Amino acid sequence: MKKKLTTGIFSCIAVLLVFGIVIGRNAIGNILSGRVHFPEDYVGKVIEMKDGQNYRIFRSLQIDGKSENHNDKTIFKVKFRFRNLSPGVNKRFSIIPAPFLIGMKGFREKVWTINEKTNEFQGIYQWSSKEAAERYPETFIFKLMTKRATHGTVSYEIMPDTDIVEYIKAKRIE
Repeated sequence: MKKKLTTGIFSCIAVLLVFGIVIGRNAIGNILSGRVHFPEDYVGKVIEMKDGQNYRIFRSLQIDGKSENHNDKTIFKVKFRFRNLSPGVNKRFSIIPAPFLIGMKGFREKVWTINEKTNEFQGIYQWSSKEAAERYPETFIFKLMTKRATHGTVSYEIMPDTDIVEYIKAKRIE
């Protein structure tokens, strides 16, 4: 038990160190400049995916005012099922990676969703470019999420030239 606690403490310190070194300055700049928002326009709404499954939106994160090219938009969509913890607990914990996202180059927006019948989670991300979206699976955040997921349930899709607002509007049924 003591070894697990020590390992957990060192893991937290490592995460904070990585955050501070790699993306901390960018995240702090975004926060202090007022560009970070948690809009509630779609929270509580249901979207239907092409496989017929319905997902309820429970959170949204957006960064405004970036100077990068806004015409080159790509969606990164990931689906998975968490192991060990209940969907309610995982919904609360899912905010933990937000500071990392806020500091990532090319990140614009994320919509968190859950299929309330299957307890499958889905994240829909807006990136500034296809290249930024393609880098995401190699990040610490993505690897942490997949480590917490039930083996074999993680799948993702990259959709170049796709705007998240239009995508959500097209999928929204409620």
